Amino acid sequence: MRRRDVLRSSAAALAAAGLGGVASADTASYAPKGEVSVEGAQEVATTTDGNFAAVAAGKGFAVVDISDPASPSIAAERGNLLGDDEDGPMQMIADVKIDGDRLLVTGPNNSPRQGDLPKAALLYDIADPANPERLDVLTVDHPIHNSFFTDGYAYLTVSDFEYEGAKIVDTSGDSFEVVNSYSIVDHDEKWSEVHGFLRSCHDLYVQDDVMYLAQWDAGTFMVDVSDKANPEMLGRAGGLPAEKLSQVPQGSLGAVGLQPPENSHYVRPSPDGNYLYKGAESWDMNPNDDKRGAGGIRVFDISDMANPEEVGNIHPPGAENEGRGGQFTTSHNFSVRGDRLFSSWYYGGVMVHDVSDPANPERLGWWRNPSETMFWGAKVAADRDLFVAGNMQGSVMTFSTEGGEMADPPGVFTPPEETSLVSKIDWSQYLESESTTTEPTTTEPTTTVPTTTEPTTAEPTTAEPTTTTEDGSTPGFGALAAAGGLGLGAARLLARDDESADAEE
Repeated sequence: MRRRDVLRSSAAALAAAGLGGVASADTASYAPKGEVSVEGAQEVATTTDGNFAAVAAGKGFAVVDISDPASPSIAAERGNLLGDDEDGPMQMIADVKIDGDRLLVTGPNNSPRQGDLPKAALLYDIADPANPERLDVLTVDHPIHNSFFTDGYAYLTVSDFEYEGAKIVDTSGDSFEVVNSYSIVDHDEKWSEVHGFLRSCHDLYVQDDVMYLAQWDAGTFMVDVSDKANPEMLGRAGGLPAEKLSQVPQGSLGAVGLQPPENSHYVRPSPDGNYLYKGAESWDMNPNDDKRGAGGIRVFDISDMANPEEVGNIHPPGAENEGRGGQFTTSHNFSVRGDRLFSSWYYGGVMVHDVSDPANPERLGWWRNPSETMFWGAKVAADRDLFVAGNMQGSVMTFSTEGGEMADPPGVFTPPEETSLVSKIDWSQYLESESTTTEPTTTEPTTTVPTTTEPTTAEPTTAEPTTTTEDGSTPGFGALAAAGGLGLGAARLLARDDESADAEE
């Protein structure tokens, strides 16, 4: 069955569309409120009033009207971004952020494997969401995997496997002005000895002049940016020791970086800044052992940032195959409002948790349909009873923040008996010699990104929305652009061309 353009909110319509087998007689069961087609949907960001959402879509972006959650609709689309650039147009656009009536669009999120692409941040005026107006372009010399946008400042990841930090950019004058850059290498040179793969600045968040840097296996670094010209380190939550990471040979990078127990993939502080939620993105690299592969969300007490303490966690849902070739259910992007956390788990769906007691998160809602959905993020819409999720299979979906349990959920997503992650790492299997090539290390950061055809048999939406582009053409958006059905964190780490690999060695 092919997906429909828009799925209305009635339980009967949802069941007819195959969304999780929702029974029409059970209108109280948890299910999406509505859906609209956005091919290649990845990150979403909502406006201050919660009535619109911007969506990164691989070859462009869309603005979705979510004022009626049951009938979301496309308000605007833009493609062929920087089409007049000699290397244009932009592609691999996986991230968007909103600050007031300004929209930040960045890309590419990974190093292109063939040729070159414009590497840039674009600033738009979305005071009229239906008519985004481009204000400025900042061209950089590195991919921008993720960004953050607040109080007139854009924070861009420097995703080059070398510096691996953040670029701080002032946008208050409706143009880009680079203020400073910061890397954990600036703080302590010992991190320069660690391969960039293992200390990737994958994402970041800024709240109350504290920048939270998700630095993969190195942990989450908290940095005071009240003085943008002089950032100061405040502390680190989680992470493996630099002394060990610096000894990992090339052949073991994938084994250490892409499976538990560590990595900081996405981070978000609580509204009061006393707790930190740290999501891990990982896979089962060795199906022959008894260790789980999917990463969850760990909770840290950071009231004393110099001495963070892990106090709880949210376990990932289970799957029969937690490897990158299966219907993986590792943590991805999430949001927090008050005492509620809204999370996405790729094929594992979306969840709502009560985190009023951060040490003991309680699940309030869960919806998933792995045959047709693969969620990138879950972002709450202002103070409304609404959060928005980007489905990488070709749509944007709306959900109630109240939660609930879906009717007739897919059984394969029942969590296994053992829900704990690996508590410690056996370094001996990785550090013995450069020739360490045990089964968990078969995928290195320089290998070709595999295509996960088996779990993605459901066809993406076929009705491509009409796209208004910056040069008047209608290119359409590529489904799962740059992802290949793979977790984008892994794609970012794995998609290295031969020239880059040779340079690193």
